Amino acid sequence: MAKKKKKNQGPKNQHFVPRCYLSEFTDPNTPKGQEPYVWVFDKNGKNPKKRAPKNIFTETHLYTFEFEGELDFTIEKSLSAIESKSSYIFRNKIRHKKSLTKVEQGYLCAFVAAQLQRTLSFKDNQENFIQQLIDHGTQMSLVHGVTDSAQVRQWKEYKKDIHKLQLVDGVPFLANILSQMSLAFLCSKNPDKHWFITSDDPCVLFNPDLQWQKFYGPGFGQKNVQLTLALSPEITVMFTWANFHGYSYVCGRDVDEMLNRMTRSHSYKEFIAPHRKTKWIWFSRVPMDPSFFLKIVRNQTHIGLHRLFRWWKYRHFYARKRK
Repeated sequence: MAKKKKKNQGPKNQHFVPRCYLSEFTDPNTPKGQEPYVWVFDKNGKNPKKRAPKNIFTETHLYTFEFEGELDFTIEKSLSAIESKSSYIFRNKIRHKKSLTKVEQGYLCAFVAAQLQRTLSFKDNQENFIQQLIDHGTQMSLVHGVTDSAQVRQWKEYKKDIHKLQLVDGVPFLANILSQMSLAFLCSKNPDKHWFITSDDPCVLFNPDLQWQKFYGPGFGQKNVQLTLALSPEITVMFTWANFHGYSYVCGRDVDEMLNRMTRSHSYKEFIAPHRKTKWIWFSRVPMDPSFFLKIVRNQTHIGLHRLFRWWKYRHFYARKRK
C-alpha cells in the first residue's frame, strides 16, 4: 500500500529571525544591481560574510506541525501576518518617529513576544530541559527494573513539538505583559558612525540589579528589568516598567558601549551589522564606565567584609566552644 504523501501548503524554509526585519540592516553601500546584503559575524567577531536576508537564519519546517502525514503551517502563517503588520508600522510610523495607536502597539508587542520565543536559542533551551527530564526518568525507571516507561515515552513525544507548543501558548501571554509596560524608542544621533546591530537572538532581557550575581536571571516580574530589540541601525525599541515613553536620542557611546555590547554578548552564534567594520567595545565584558568600576569595587568590598565577618564569627564561636 502506497504511503500517503505529505501535502505542501506552506514554506519549507522558515526564518527564526524574520526576513523583513533583517532587511532593515542591509549594507547601504551595496553595489548597484546587486541584491542587498547584511554582514554576518561569528559571535567572537570573526569570519565576516555578506549574506542576503532571505538566505540566513532559516530552518526546515521549524514551526510546522505534522498530523497523520499532513503538514500544518498555521504557526508560520500567523507569524507572517504579524511580521507584515509590524513591518508596515515600522516603515510608516516608527521610522518617521510618529506615535503609535493602541492597535499598532499591540502588533508591535506581538512581534517582539514572538521574536523572544521563536529563535533557535529558545528552542534548544526548551529541548535541553525536556531531555534532562527524559534522562532522569530513564535512570529512575532502570533502577526500578522498568525498561519502557510510559512517562518517558510521553516526554519524548512532547520534546518533538515543545518549541511550537511554547509559541502557541507563550506569544499571547508575553504580548499581554509587554502591552502593560512602558514603550520607548532609542534613536542614534549619528547612525552613520554609531549604528545598532542585531543577532540570531535579537531580544535582550536585562536587569542591572542582577549583574553582581550569577544565581538569578532577568524576568518580567522584576521592577528594573528592561527588554531591548534593535529595529534598524538607527532605532531600538525598549520596554520597561519605568515611566519612559516616546522617542529619545542616545549618544554614540551608549549605542556602542551599552546596547550593541549587550546585543553582541546575547547573540547565540552570530550577530548582524550593516557594515563590515566592528568595534572593540562590542566585545568588552564590562562597560568602560568609571562609575561602573566604582560599583564593582564597592560590591567586592562588601562581599569581602561579609566573608571576613563570617570568618571572625565562626572562629570566635569555635574558640569559645573549645573552652
